[in-house]
Parts: sequence; structure tokens; C-alpha cells
Amino acid sequence: MTTLTDQRPAKLAGNPALRADTARPAGLAETHARVWGWVAAAGSLAALAAMVYAHLLPDTGVSPLTAPVSDYALSGEGRAAIMAGTLMLAMGCLWSVYGMAQTDPARTAATRVLLTAASLGLVLTAIFPADPVPGFASTGGELHRWAAALVFTGIPCAAWMLARDRPAHPRWILLKATAVISILVLAAFLAAHPSSPTSDLIGGAAYHGLLQRLLLLSDIALLLMTALAVPLTVTARDGRAGTLRRLP
Repeated sequence: MTTLTDQRPAKLAGNPALRADTARPAGLAETHARVWGWVAAAGSLAALAAMVYAHLLPDTGVSPLTAPVSDYALSGEGRAAIMAGTLMLAMGCLWSVYGMAQTDPARTAATRVLLTAASLGLVLTAIFPADPVPGFASTGGELHRWAAALVFTGIPCAAWMLARDRPAHPRWILLKATAVISILVLAAFLAAHPSSPTSDLIGGAAYHGLLQRLLLLSDIALLLMTALAVPLTVTARDGRAGTLRRLP
């Protein structure tokens, strides 16, 4: 004999009226998506402005071709700019995570986990600066290095997971293409890094700092595009689960 408890999941899954009663109104979901998308985008733009400001500071003694971006944090004013930019980027990650949790929590779960991990990595890189002397390894320097690895791998993977298997839309196509470019730049940066066995073969010591800046720029662009794609993750509330609602 079938019990009422056994029938309830089927009724909830198959009754459009019950779904309509429990779903958030589409207009409210769209408004939340727009708000959190733009807030997250503002975090990425603020981070970009801070990074540019750090590069324009005079007398830092940091070469944009050979020195890592973290070297700017070894000076007083540069440290404030880099820390502010890094923390704003972390907040941008979390604002995108919150926005996607409100619009499509099931489909964006993997993306939200990766962005949360990247946000944690960004905070760790801000707290623990890189080692100032090449060849010297401290606990803080190792934490900085592995946290940066988490950021540089987590962001493009999160963007790819968000954009995969989506309907044809220019934003999704651009997001996936930028994620691929970021991974390629990351591979080039790792090959050119002075600690890599391939660095001497390709002369990486002369330009690995530039590759890191291109990698950072691509990741900021990915976070910006991810934030602007948050409204596209709003699912329709008419019973067609997973249907994409395009917002103007």
C-alpha cells in the first residue's frame, strides 16, 4: 500500500502549482541577479584599478618583465594597493558566488566551490607576502606560492564549469574562450618560471614577470565576465527546470 509520505515527492516534482507556490518570483530573481552581478563586477574593476595604480608608482624598482606582481607589496604604498586589489578581487568572487546561489544553486554548485576556494587563496596571498629573496623559502612564502597556484587554476576552471553545456550565447562563448586562453597563459608562465627546468631553454627569466601580469589580467577578465553572466543563470519558473532566461 502506498503511503502519503511516498506520494509527496512525486506530487512536489510533478505539480506546477506547487512549484509556483514555492519558487521565488521571476522578477525578484532577475533583480537579485542584476544587483549581485554588478556588485561582483565592481569588485573586479576595483581590483584592476588597484593593480594598475601599483604599476604606476614611481621608484618601486620592480621590473614588469622579470619581477612578480607580489614584489610591489614589498614597498609601503605598493603593499597597500596590492592588498586592497587582492581583497576586492576576493570579494568579487564571493559576491558572484552569492548571486549564483540565489539564481541557480544546483547547476552552479561546482563553480561556486571553485570561486570560494579562489577567494580563500586570494586572502592568503594578501596576508602572507612572497619571499623577498629568490631561493629563500619561509612558511609564509610557501603559503603565498600555493595560494597563488590555487587562484590561477581555480578561476579559469570555475569559469569553464559555469559556461559549459549552456545554450549558444556570446557571453558563454567568450567566457569559455577566455578560460582556455588563461590556461594557456598559465602553462606558458609555469614553463618560463625560473624554478622550471624549461626556463633556461626558452629564456623565461627575461619575461616571466610579463607572463604573470597577462595571467593576472586574464583572471580578472574572467571574474568580470563571470559576474556579468550571473543574470544569465536565472532559471525560468514556468516548470521547465534549467531553462535559461535571457535578460536585456
